[in-house]
Amino acid sequence: MKEEQRDLYSLILNQLVFDGYVNEATKLSESMMIPCPLPNEASNKLSTLFQISPQKQDIWNDDESSILSMDNNTILTGLDLDVPPQSSSPLGNQTTFITKFITTHKNACRCAKFSGDGKYVATGSSDASIKVLDVNKMRNFNQTKNETSEDFAPSRPVFRTFYDHSKPITDLDFHPTAPILASASKDCTIRFYDYKSSLKRSFKYLPDSHSVRTIQFHPCGDMILAGTDHHMIRLYDVNTFQSFTSRKVNEHHHGPINMVRYSIDGNIFASCSKDCTIKIWDAQNFSLINTLATPHNGMEVTSVQISRNQKYLLSSGRDSCVKLWEISSGRLINTINTGVQLSNNIKNKMTATFNFNEELILTLDNQPSNLAIYNSRNGEAMQSLPGHIQSIRAIASSPVENALMTCSNDFRARFWCESKSSINNSMNIDKE
Repeated sequence: MKEEQRDLYSLILNQLVFDGYVNEATKLSESMMIPCPLPNEASNKLSTLFQISPQKQDIWNDDESSILSMDNNTILTGLDLDVPPQSSSPLGNQTTFITKFITTHKNACRCAKFSGDGKYVATGSSDASIKVLDVNKMRNFNQTKNETSEDFAPSRPVFRTFYDHSKPITDLDFHPTAPILASASKDCTIRFYDYKSSLKRSFKYLPDSHSVRTIQFHPCGDMILAGTDHHMIRLYDVNTFQSFTSRKVNEHHHGPINMVRYSIDGNIFASCSKDCTIKIWDAQNFSLINTLATPHNGMEVTSVQISRNQKYLLSSGRDSCVKLWEISSGRLINTINTGVQLSNNIKNKMTATFNFNEELILTLDNQPSNLAIYNSRNGEAMQSLPGHIQSIRAIASSPVENALMTCSNDFRARFWCESKSSINNSMNIDKE
């Protein structure tokens, strides 16, 4: 469902409630996954729009054209080792990341996720809270040395906070088109929030029989993939909550699921488990394509990500290594040994992700409180970014720019973005 359609249906729901058709509005709300306003909060904006001049209603058309033109100009191909790099100077040598904003939870910050347009980012904590932040406000925020009162700054980058879960948050994901945030928790539920509405709680939740460890929306937005403490991956219809899984018992993992991630077009997805394997699945019929039996030397695999062109798979594991694989053959292309768990003997999971254009790999340094940046083509170490005072638990990368969010056991989530000096240097190199 497109955002302009969602806006229209929201206006219809408000008008129905305003006119007294609460029961009808409630039924429509449940079928379309759009929150139904309370009677004292409903507006008659639709009626007002109907009465005004048609010339004043062209704003949606203008917005749509601008969005289409923006999308056409920002298509990214991602990592392709068969094609030479566009620049002779690696991006990692040009880019300098700086902390622009810090938000603090009351316990360890466990996960973060950017929205598809890169405008918002959400963080989840062991204190069972979720924060939604405005990326533009964080980027323009001048972080002071006082890191205890940042959420109360005049710019207010944190614009929504949710406390619906009763146990730690394990994963987050934004709906690909609608202003909906989904959260997974150890309390055996997946909850859905409309982060742009006035509702302060989730408008829908999906119960599971096991602790939910990882989730991701299908790019169409109608389905959500879930991995739990159970060994079978589940696929849920977000409208009916009907559950699907692979029929072949022998194809499933043999332990709790650590992560599930779709390809950008949703045709395939990857999963990793405590059983130390990685599996590649056909998302159309839930059939297994390939299994990497011992990708991390027989140790637990903790994260997976499919490249934009679906040629490569990025994984990390408790052997302290980050590995790049060729999906079609299962061939190992490159290995980055971070040394983080060998030198520090930490119990937290390793994590790794690409940056927005897949020229960089972001993971943990041998000091687990530092963020390490590597060249994705050759595994060369580029930078080490200190800042956290305890181990990093999760790294999220913006899909549209060099912006990151790191989550740590120090209760904090740090927003990093490219410094203006490195942007200017990059522009000068491109001109040459």
